[in-house]
Amino acid sequence: MRDATFLDEVNRKSEKAWEELYRYYYASLCSYAERLTGDVAVGEDIVQECLIRMWHAPIKFPKLASLTAWLYKSVYNASISVLREKWTRERVLQDLPDSFEDDEEEARVAALREEIISHFYEVLALMPQQQQDVLRASLKGLKVAEIAVQLGISENSVKTQKKRAYLFVREHFDEGDLSVLLFLLFGHKPESLKSFLDC
Repeated sequence: MRDATFLDEVNRKSEKAWEELYRYYYASLCSYAERLTGDVAVGEDIVQECLIRMWHAPIKFPKLASLTAWLYKSVYNASISVLREKWTRERVLQDLPDSFEDDEEEARVAALREEIISHFYEVLALMPQQQQDVLRASLKGLKVAEIAVQLGISENSVKTQKKRAYLFVREHFDEGDLSVLLFLLFGHKPESLKSFLDC
């Protein structure tokens, strides 16, 4: 496979080049997706969907390395999405996840938890400083009155900043992940969100 010629043909949506791309990448991408999801059939579906999406996308790859990176990143993101749908919403919201079938499944859920928490702290860093301070104090378990004293602001200001911080976080998480995040950070499930904002 001559990289420059092959890449040019892929960018022009040549069916012959895409057949070659399929033969070259399909098996390794499926293996990668299977390792992530633990399911051969699901992995194959993910890879096929990613390849179809790539075919329809108006993407021009400047070099073969960027094409390869795009494929693996797409498969990774799709696999994480599948795992999140399958496990996180069902099991991360349990107080004691004692129903795991094996250590591998538990490790996957732990990894998803870590991903959500890591993303939260990335979002936190984007907030105005006072919102960060209020939310960090809440994470430490401080009540509204205690936060107000610590930061030298009114209790109403604390409540306002908490609500603004929550709205900011909500903009950066989908509904399922947000429910998981609140539970992991504060022990609150969606129905008790008001108690988180008011306490």
